[in-house]
Amino acid sequence: MLLQFLLLSLCVSVATAKVITGIFDSFNSLTWTNAASYSYRGPANPTWTAVIGWSLDGATASAGDTFTLDMPCVFKFITDQTSIDLVADGRTYATCNLNSAEEFTTFSSVSCTVTTTMTADTKAIGTVTLPFSFSVGGSGSDVDLANSQCFTAGINTVTFNDGDTSISTTVDFEKSTVASSDRILLSRILPSLSQAVSLFLPQECANGYTSGTMGFSTAGTGATIDCSTVHVGISNGLNDWNYPISSESFSYTKTCTSTSVLVTYQNVPAGYRPFVDAYVSATRVSSYAMRYTNIYACVGAASVDDSFTHTWSGYSNSQAGSNGITIVVTTRTVTDSTTAVTTLPFNSESDKTKTIEILQPIPTTTITTSYVGVTTSYSTKTAPIGETATVIVDVPYHTTTTVTSEWTGTITTTTTRTNPTDSIDTVVVQVPSPNPTVTTTEYWSQSY
Repeated sequence: MLLQFLLLSLCVSVATAKVITGIFDSFNSLTWTNAASYSYRGPANPTWTAVIGWSLDGATASAGDTFTLDMPCVFKFITDQTSIDLVADGRTYATCNLNSAEEFTTFSSVSCTVTTTMTADTKAIGTVTLPFSFSVGGSGSDVDLANSQCFTAGINTVTFNDGDTSISTTVDFEKSTVASSDRILLSRILPSLSQAVSLFLPQECANGYTSGTMGFSTAGTGATIDCSTVHVGISNGLNDWNYPISSESFSYTKTCTSTSVLVTYQNVPAGYRPFVDAYVSATRVSSYAMRYTNIYACVGAASVDDSFTHTWSGYSNSQAGSNGITIVVTTRTVTDSTTAVTTLPFNSESDKTKTIEILQPIPTTTITTSYVGVTTSYSTKTAPIGETATVIVDVPYHTTTTVTSEWTGTITTTTTRTNPTDSIDTVVVQVPSPNPTVTTTEYWSQSY
């Protein structure tokens, strides 16, 4: 009996929790603080701080309800915290997880759960401060290529979404101070993986490249390269922060080890820039010097060797006990309409593997068929990750039977009587009745 009661209580709890929207309802401000020695106010340069207004009403929100703020084109949260509380008058009305997009999705998110402090007669309002950096590309991954066109230098509109509620503000981004024709290098930290994305592009050749060799080496530094993450391509343009906006295949040869990645290429057409990027792990060093190989020959010019060394700061995960753990990224399909990213429960003292789960909606295609019947039916043929599911919509149509009758009118009428409970409709045709006739015979006196 006790077990039945516990199961019933659990079912009731699950049944009553719901998804609510419109809780984050105002974009109060968006400001930038130079977190390092950045020479310009770029979207990817920390730290951007948003102040977001929120409102919870006990008439519509209950303990266990969930809501989410999606933040398109936000790369990561610039904080050691993994969660925040929505607090008003010293009371916590919701607990929220900070889900950084990094290289997993094109948006970061704040996913919240209403606490038991919220009662039916309570209404709480407040603001939450979120420090982050934007994503404007930085590699050849699908996520970065999509985000490379989020913004341009100058005035932009930043929009976040809580369900159907969108909140916006404007911001002025400054263009990179590095000339786009110069060599481009980037190292961007991925906190959840304890790695950095390293990108390199050689100088621009206006008429194209005859040949070249590009890449980087971490030999002797303690930093290692993850060869499974290497992207190589050519881009037909860079955005205002000098990151590729596209990636196309071309003729090249790649060699990669744990300490070196080198790409030898030929015949890059005018208007394109070759690039290479990879994940670099440097969790146990305070800084590391990367040796960049940069040999190229522009069309109609001699080969140039502009190889060089650049020193980057190492990255140490700020979460106690998290260094050295295994990170597993998994994808699970869901019936939701949007993509989400979440970190599964993890105890740094006992667990050795942290799992980052991407919840990916299954793409669908719809096929409409018809049948003799009354109701519309829907069926779904499921599909594995990477394929498309099929939704079949069976739309009913009715057959007809015709009944003809006479009436006293002067024209023919046709009326269709639709049957709401059966698949056969009746077509009633009414035709004018023939006029009655009377024959009268008369005699007359004429002879013709």
